[in-house]
Amino acid sequence: MIYILSGNIETGKTSALLKWTEARNDVFGILTPRNKNGIRYLLDVNTKESFEMETDLKMADAVTVGRYRFLKSAFEKGNEIIKKALVNNKSGYIIIDELGKLELKSKGFHESALLAIPETINNDDLHLILIIRTTLLLDIIIKYKITDYQFMVIEDLNQPSELS
Repeated sequence: MIYILSGNIETGKTSALLKWTEARNDVFGILTPRNKNGIRYLLDVNTKESFEMETDLKMADAVTVGRYRFLKSAFEKGNEIIKKALVNNKSGYIIIDELGKLELKSKGFHESALLAIPETINNDDLHLILIIRTTLLLDIIIKYKITDYQFMVIEDLNQPSELS
């Protein structure tokens, strides 16, 4: 099953998922939370290992999205983490935070989304949680031909019946 957690920018989607994952051992993939200084980093949800993602430096290894500059190497690492999760796990939840403007240009986490979506769409044991901002929701659904999914909101992560 594919779950789509959608909402506007900076409304707590990543933070809510991060909290939801804390007491679980069946969650894999990546989140992109902010550190205490407000800088985004890449987090391997399962190992809790973190990687630098956002930079304020003009570097060859950086890609600009709006007012943000991200390291291309972070997307490579994120894709690697998601691919490994797909190979090594036949049940549980895989998170991709997030599918957005870069993925619409076939960059960012596009590569792993192409693998994860068909792998989980009809799987009763392995689920995919996609974070997609509201303004890009329809474009992402069309681009990745996501036809079977369930919407969720932050409050669903606090309900024992949802995503148990």
